[in-house]
Amino acid sequence: MIGPSSELPTELPSLHNAYQQARATVSRGAPIFIVGQTGSGRTTFARQILSKHPGKTYWITAAKALKQVPFALLTTLTAQLPTPTSSFAPAEMLAGLVRYTGQQSVTLFLDQAHYADEQSAAILGQLSLTRNIHLVVTTTAIHELPQSLRDLRTSADAFRIELERLNFADTATILEDVLGGAVNSSTVDTLLEFSDGNALHLRELTLDAQNAKVLTKQGYYWTLDRLWNPQGPRISDLITSRLREQPRSIREAIELLAVTGRLRYPFAQQLLGAILPQLLDTRLAKLVTLTEDEATGERELAVVLSSGLAPHTVLSTLTETQLRDYLQRASDTFPREVLTSHARAWFTRHRVQLGIKIPAAELYEDVVGSAQARKFAQVVALTDSLDRESFTDQSMLEHVLVMRADALHELGKPEVALSVLEPLLRTGSPELRGVAAKIAFAGLGDPELATRIIDFGPQDPVDSQAQRLLVLSRAGQVVDTERLRDYASHSDISPALRAACLAHVLIEDCYAGRPVDAFEEFLGFATGDFWASATPATQAELLFALPVLSSCLGGVSAELAEVLSGLDFTNLAINHANYLTGHGLEQLEQGRALDALEAFEQAFALIVASDPYLSTGFIASLAASAAVMVGDLEKAGSYYFVGKSSSVVSGQIMRPIAQRNLLPVILEFEGKEAAQDHLQQCLVQADKFDRKLVRMRLLHDAWRLGLFVGVDEVSDAAGVVQGPLAQTIGQYAAVIQDPTLEAVQALTAAHVSSQRLLYAAEVAQRASGAARELGQRTLASRLLSLSTELAEPLEQVNTPALGRGRIVRSLLTEREYATCVLAAGGASSHEIADELFLSRRTVEGHLQRSYTKLGIVDRRQLLPSADGDIDLAEPLNARLTSLPVSGQTTT
Repeated sequence: MIGPSSELPTELPSLHNAYQQARATVSRGAPIFIVGQTGSGRTTFARQILSKHPGKTYWITAAKALKQVPFALLTTLTAQLPTPTSSFAPAEMLAGLVRYTGQQSVTLFLDQAHYADEQSAAILGQLSLTRNIHLVVTTTAIHELPQSLRDLRTSADAFRIELERLNFADTATILEDVLGGAVNSSTVDTLLEFSDGNALHLRELTLDAQNAKVLTKQGYYWTLDRLWNPQGPRISDLITSRLREQPRSIREAIELLAVTGRLRYPFAQQLLGAILPQLLDTRLAKLVTLTEDEATGERELAVVLSSGLAPHTVLSTLTETQLRDYLQRASDTFPREVLTSHARAWFTRHRVQLGIKIPAAELYEDVVGSAQARKFAQVVALTDSLDRESFTDQSMLEHVLVMRADALHELGKPEVALSVLEPLLRTGSPELRGVAAKIAFAGLGDPELATRIIDFGPQDPVDSQAQRLLVLSRAGQVVDTERLRDYASHSDISPALRAACLAHVLIEDCYAGRPVDAFEEFLGFATGDFWASATPATQAELLFALPVLSSCLGGVSAELAEVLSGLDFTNLAINHANYLTGHGLEQLEQGRALDALEAFEQAFALIVASDPYLSTGFIASLAASAAVMVGDLEKAGSYYFVGKSSSVVSGQIMRPIAQRNLLPVILEFEGKEAAQDHLQQCLVQADKFDRKLVRMRLLHDAWRLGLFVGVDEVSDAAGVVQGPLAQTIGQYAAVIQDPTLEAVQALTAAHVSSQRLLYAAEVAQRASGAARELGQRTLASRLLSLSTELAEPLEQVNTPALGRGRIVRSLLTEREYATCVLAAGGASSHEIADELFLSRRTVEGHLQRSYTKLGIVDRRQLLPSADGDIDLAEPLNARLTSLPVSGQTTT
């Protein structure tokens, strides 16, 4: 292609079909129209479809300044053609162009065609109709093109592609191109929101964040500091440049909309007046639907910035005088009482930024609204310059300080958070001491300090008693869970604390072997009036129990899936690391360890900079378990080292799940004796709390790992536990001891229905081994085939019960290794013999010797070789000290 050249980015996933259609259109010579707003990627899309197109391609870009200059584009094109030109008279240029295009196929890429002069557009349009040239046109809108090009668009074979807002997958693709590595999904979400899905704005924001050193590589993922304010010279210059092209009235409307944030349509009409339709025509702002009545079809609409513009980034271009001016105009237009809680807090944040004195009652109301919506950064911003003298009501001031401290804790600053409350601990309210105790325990990992803080007032009201019991329970002490249940329904306790008590009770009920009862209770709250009237902060407390419910039931039921599908996770503002960890745990339970490891590593990257709940050890333990399952012993050792050296409160009430998942890790690195010791310690702890389901899961895992636990013991433990998982495990003993194809198929089908493919494949494999020991070789082979089929989606996964053979190079000769690799890829012995120039008998000999070394009996059990094999004979300490610790920061 003749024109500026640079490496092309990866093609976007959402445009896969569009790329194919566009290339087919180019091949047949029909015109293509690529439509999209500034920064949407029109030019990139055109270059991508033309990059491998044979023949001559010329790239010319129309300019706004030359739109009124006759034949400007034709002159630019003629200057590029290898034809003799004595002058640039229109007739001579046209004649030369006709001669040249008549001799060979020419494709013309006309960029920014909405700025094309009418005369050139008429000639190019005519030559496209006669197929002298093949046009690829980019524009912001078809109606902005010169008439001759608009007419060309109506031809039957013309193709049009409208570039829309980037989706999540597109954004991830662009970020990986820009940063040259994997990007945390939380970072993708945040930058997608700030850029409004505009490719150009996304790139500039990314580079600004990288330059500000708030976008850094944490472990294996580029991760954005969630306290980042999306400002920087690149994005500010881009926005300033885009707004400069607009009339003053449009520019002021956009800046005013940035100050107000999202505005309901009637308010936007009131504030912007006659300019609103013109603003919407520019597509720099758009209408969105807030609510819609299904019966009447009536919709509530709002006006928001679009096409890459976002309030935070536009605000960064305003001077203090402009901001003050716009804020005054908005305040004069809307009385405070007509605004939503979000809009009021947004206005107040601007006023605080400008140093305007805020009445105490208004500030209090806005801080409460922001805290309930879990907008922690906004709570901190609203209270950064707190004028304590303006509060005549000391209880109101104390509540503001409590919300500030809680927000700082959520943002990963526990020491600062506790320092806000420390001067008030002796005289403060039970609520203040409750939050201080939570910070001391969850943020600083100091249960003793937490209990000292919460125990200060023995005559405290019921909410203080509830908070004390909750802290003790989370600290691993045996408490009366029935009292916690009573607190969960106590009307004198705040809804968020009630939800926290309930979540804890539900988790303990699950552990105790009653997950069905716990889920029914959860469902009653999640579908009732309590949930409907709850704030996001309260709902988030209750949702803490969801991962445990799913794990203990043995999968996501239809009822639970319905609850999940109805959740608005954006408004809930759940901590991204917690969300990723919950997702990873579900994937791990399903046996999809590669997906689980990816989720845990992303969560781990997020908590490197901010770990408000000291979950480092919890996540690292789960990541180590997933890494062992896929044979990545380097990562497993690294995460195991982090897990072992982390706080003993890491994971809090969910710590038993991490401790159970450490069994395969300890077995891998320290051997059976150490794993058996860990198992006994966990069983003692489970019995201490009478956690029957935890005991069942421990015994089930021990049996899967071959840790001297009989299948009878596992089934007996399952007999006193509720739920589909326990029911299925309870049948293991009878089926394994006397296997039949029908019984094993029924057992595996029960696991598959709960998406527990790993357990299904494992029990089929164990039944195959039992059949082989009973001399039933045909049944053993059929059950092995069943296990292999069930395990096929579980990429790279192996466990002792699954019995696959990972092809470890260090255990095999070169010939054995090559033979196994080909066999694992599906090659027959005959095909392997041809490939390696061996006899079929020699191939079979290599395979049989390899099976013995790898501990398997059949080629169906082979797994592909893993990269970076570790010498299993190397001492543990040497292996751990040589491994990099995940989470190491690089800029």
